[in-house]
Amino acid sequence: MSFQQIQLTDDQLADLYGKQLVVLENDLPAKTTATVSVQAEPAPAPVQTATVSTQGITGKNKKQFVWLVEEHHYPYLADADFQFLSDVLTACKMNMEDIALVNVANNRSGFEQLVQQLQPKYVIAAAVQIDALPIQTADYKVLQQQNYQLCYTESLEAIRLDKTKKSKLWLALKQMLGL
Repeated sequence: MSFQQIQLTDDQLADLYGKQLVVLENDLPAKTTATVSVQAEPAPAPVQTATVSTQGITGKNKKQFVWLVEEHHYPYLADADFQFLSDVLTACKMNMEDIALVNVANNRSGFEQLVQQLQPKYVIAAAVQIDALPIQTADYKVLQQQNYQLCYTESLEAIRLDKTKKSKLWLALKQMLGL
């Protein structure tokens, strides 16, 4: 896909261009003839939360589905792994707006803090080492936790490269989502 073929949703455009980039003369009040100077607005004061960071989190989490990864060399995922995740989500009739993709290498919140912040119904932990994670072995079993289902898998790269692991992930997703 080339850059000329990329199509953005209205929400994505609004996120990118929330304010005008250029002030045109006909956008000015009727009696104003002075020149317009653009001044940067002061940044709002950061909101203090209990050590919960939004750094390393992407997606809108519309379906309360949290996918945890641990990638030290990329902000979220390598391109091939991101494409694989996108394909998996499409097979589940979802997209990136439906999930919260959390790179725990860039977000230093503990697991309980992430659960409290993101309020998931479903959690996939793909080969992550994170404090308070109830399980640490990639067994692809879906466990019912307090208010969410949890499945620990291997990394997306390992799954992408192995047909057996893809099948295990698909079975876990079918069980979680009732597909």
